[in-house]
Amino acid sequence: MAEVPLGDASVDVAVFCLSLMGTNLQEILEEANRLLRPGGTLLVAEVASRFLDVRTFVSAVTQLGFKIVSKDLANNFFYFFEFSKTGRPHAGATLPGLRLRPCLYKKR
Repeated sequence: MAEVPLGDASVDVAVFCLSLMGTNLQEILEEANRLLRPGGTLLVAEVASRFLDVRTFVSAVTQLGFKIVSKDLANNFFYFFEFSKTGRPHAGATLPGLRLRPCLYKKR
């Protein structure tokens, strides 16, 4: 998702549902910011066990030009977040806290 062939500010909503699997989440979310129109919506749904620290994750995403609108952590398996685009990512931001654990699958 780091180089989507669409123009800047060309979409209203970007959805990441069980798909933040890349090694550079910052690059992926910066691309979502580029694609979203001002005020656009970023939706994230991920496996709960992948989060090291939800507050750190939300803080990092806000530094990429988003504000948190809502979060649902009530489900034991999945976390849901809604962000709104507020502007461009902070120039030169490096976000070591923007990490998710690998998704581990249980053998059945």
